[in-house]
Amino acid sequence: MAEDQDNLPTPQQRARKAFESLCAAGDDAAIDLGRAALLIASEEYPDLDIAHYLAQLDVLAMQVRAALGIVDVSEDAELARALQELGPFSVIDAINQVLFVQERFRGSSKEDYYNPRNSFLNDVLERRIGIPITLSLVYIEVGRRLGVQIDGIGMPFHFIVGYRLPEGRIYIDAYEQGRILTEEDCRERMSRYFKGKAYFNRRWLQPVSHRQVLVRMLDNLKYIYLAREDDKRALSVCDRLVLLAPRSAIERKDRGRLYLRLKMYGRALRDLKAYLELASEGEDVEEVQRQVHALRQFIAMMN
Repeated sequence: MAEDQDNLPTPQQRARKAFESLCAAGDDAAIDLGRAALLIASEEYPDLDIAHYLAQLDVLAMQVRAALGIVDVSEDAELARALQELGPFSVIDAINQVLFVQERFRGSSKEDYYNPRNSFLNDVLERRIGIPITLSLVYIEVGRRLGVQIDGIGMPFHFIVGYRLPEGRIYIDAYEQGRILTEEDCRERMSRYFKGKAYFNRRWLQPVSHRQVLVRMLDNLKYIYLAREDDKRALSVCDRLVLLAPRSAIERKDRGRLYLRLKMYGRALRDLKAYLELASEGEDVEEVQRQVHALRQFIAMMN
């Protein structure tokens, strides 16, 4: 019996397997972003009750429905008609009122911006504090429960959302208390970020896939852990990034270099070789080629 218990998967391993299964769906839109984000957090919080936090999102959506006066509307077609009659600005105003006034969600301070807790959905729901991507995720998930299409918009440096309309989108910044943005507002913001040295690309205002939302969340965590020199946590994040984007050269390189730092030489060699295959013209190809050559020699000596 004791041996059987020793062979049981750990909570982190179960969370990883569940995350892998969830993201293996052929239809990207079928990926449950809220559940996936909580599975990411489950590797940091092994006892996390996912159902509890999904229920919190349900409650937020019910509060918005109450604010709109559509609590008793149950049929999808009836709900769609009611939302159409109310109009998008009424719906956005109700979401903003519930999230940012009633429930007091807010953006993290600059001093605490790189706290990992801002990237874990359970912490964001508990603390009511987040960064652009996690507050946007709350906005998206509340919208989904209302029956409105809200997409992630992955602008450089700053994640926002877009409320989908038949004729276009309304852009919303969840980090700034649900501020409505025009395309010109987005252009001006990017101009400030790039200090006027880059042309605005309208593709930045196109919706990103659910996988891309999760990649962006994990990328934030990766760079936080790398900055803290927390290689083991960074490696765990890189594993999930490679799972989501197996053809990404940079994710292979980052994981390979982490394996190297952790003295996992065989795995480092595999990832760095994969990087060279995926990024034959990368700026640091020659450097990685030298690392691969040195690793091969070292592994041969060890054997």
